[in-house]
Amino acid sequence: MAAGEGGHATPLLRPAALPWLGTVTLTRQSFFAGMVVVGFANGISEKVYRSVTDSGFAAAIFNTFEISIILWGACFAALAMLLRPSAEQAFRRGDVLVSLLAGLAFMAPVPALSWLGIGLIAVHLRRTASDDTTRRAAAIVFALTIPLFWTRLAFAAFSGTILHIDARLVGWMIGTVPVANVVPLADGSGSLFIAPACSSLANLSLVFVSAAAFVNLRSGRWTLSAIGWTAASAVAVVAINITRISLIGLYPWEYELLHGPIGASVAGWLTFAVIALIGYNRIGFDAPVRR
Repeated sequence: MAAGEGGHATPLLRPAALPWLGTVTLTRQSFFAGMVVVGFANGISEKVYRSVTDSGFAAAIFNTFEISIILWGACFAALAMLLRPSAEQAFRRGDVLVSLLAGLAFMAPVPALSWLGIGLIAVHLRRTASDDTTRRAAAIVFALTIPLFWTRLAFAAFSGTILHIDARLVGWMIGTVPVANVVPLADGSGSLFIAPACSSLANLSLVFVSAAAFVNLRSGRWTLSAIGWTAASAVAVVAINITRISLIGLYPWEYELLHGPIGASVAGWLTFAVIALIGYNRIGFDAPVRR
């Protein structure tokens, strides 16, 4: 099989007869899909362990291991695209190096490094794939790393600025003047400390994952309309988070209700609904599908 542009090709691995599986053909797409599965599983292992330890196995499953349904859905969509029957691509010499580097990241004792390995695989597939379906799947795979790695990195570097923006928005809503990430309560009875877990940034990153998934599942093109609806989704998500925090500032005696499991669940489901509905109904429809 001939190689696409920019690389050398090697033959596909021939079908292997296994008594318990029958005939198995390892294609380039299925090989990297398997790598993504391994990297994703390793990357979320810390969250899964903490979720099971804190709340028990049944509750952890119900809460999807504290990993957004949007991320699970985007991951399954990317894998389905990689495993979709299409023209089989020959292995390239660069695949060995990329898979080796990604494997080393997966084996490191720091789960977060798995996202670097997945990002490397995504960039490599995006650059070297000979069909558009694989390139679009690679874009979704890379989008998975945004909330699970790049957002955390950005927060570590700019947490003060990010939390101050949230505090300014909350202060504007309730009519008080914040200092850094501390917002005085509306009744003057105390102050509200905005912690990193309450930042709008985490939910914003989910907007980008959802938009990337819908764009690449459909047209594969970022049009002005897709960008505009993604921005609208981002504004709505920030508004939900800021409104919840502002309600705590206005009604501090309802802190347990607004900040506890009930308030968190309501805000979480509202955020998911906004992201999913805008993505499903508006993003990715306005450009012809590329084959």
